[in-house]
Amino acid sequence: MLPALVLLLLVSVYPILYALERSLYYTDYLELGPFAGFANYTEFFEFEGGWTSLVNSLVYCGGSLALALPFGMVLALVLNRPLPMRTAIRTILILPWIVSQTIVALLWGWILNPDFGPVPHAIDGLTGIRLAIYGDPDWAMSGVIIANVWHSYALALVMMLAALQAIPQELFEAARVDGAGRWHTFWRITLPMVSPTLLVTTIVLTLHYFNMVTLIWVITGGGPISATETLSVRVFNEAFVQQNLGLASAIGVIVAGLNVVFSLAYIRLLRQDHTA
Repeated sequence: MLPALVLLLLVSVYPILYALERSLYYTDYLELGPFAGFANYTEFFEFEGGWTSLVNSLVYCGGSLALALPFGMVLALVLNRPLPMRTAIRTILILPWIVSQTIVALLWGWILNPDFGPVPHAIDGLTGIRLAIYGDPDWAMSGVIIANVWHSYALALVMMLAALQAIPQELFEAARVDGAGRWHTFWRITLPMVSPTLLVTTIVLTLHYFNMVTLIWVITGGGPISATETLSVRVFNEAFVQQNLGLASAIGVIVAGLNVVFSLAYIRLLRQDHTA
C-alpha cells in the first residue's frame, strides 16, 4: 500500500497544506512575503466580487445539476428499453463526456456566436433579435450552463443506466400483474431503487462543476463583467493572471471547504436513505 499512499500524499494532501500555508501570507507570486494571518480571507469577503463569485458558483452548479440529472435519467430510461441499434445510440450519446472541455468550449463558442452561430441566426430569423449570448451579462451564465450540461450529462446517463439494469425484473413483472401503470411503477420502484446511485452521481457532478475552470475560462474568461466568474475561475485568475498566490490560495481553501461541506451533506442524506 505504500506506493499508493505516497502518491496520495503527493497529489492530494501536500497541495492542500501548501495552499493553506500560502493563504496565510502576502506573496510576490511564488515568494512568501510578510505573515498576513486571515487578511487574504477577509479581503476576499470584503469585496463585492467575492460574494459574486460564490453566488455564480452556486448558480452554475445548481443550474447544471437541475438540467443534467433529469436529462441523463430520461435518456437512461429510454436506452434501458429494447431499441434498434441501441449500442450505437449509447456510444453516440456518451461521446460528449470524452471530449475535452477546451473542445467543448470552442464548439459552443461557435454554436452561440452572434455573427455566424446557427442558434443566434435561428433566433434572429424567428424573432428579429440577434443575441450575443456570451457577451450579455444576463445570458452568459445560461449559455455556459448549457455547454456544461451537453458535456457532462453522459456521466449521469451511464450511472443511471447501470443502476436501472441492476433492478430485478421480477419487481416490474409483479407491478404489471398488480395493474400498476408506468408512472406509478417509476415512482414506487424505479426511483427508490436508483436513488443511491442518483445521490452518488449528484456528489460527483457537484464536485466536478464546483471545481471546473477550463470550460468557463475558454468560453468567457469569467466575463462579461464577472457574470460567469465562479470561485474556481477566480482562483485561476488571481493565481496566474494577477499573480496573487496568497489570495488565490485563500479562495482555494474556501473552495475545498465548500467541497467537504457538500460531500458530507450528500453522504448524510445517503446514509439516511440507506437506513430508511
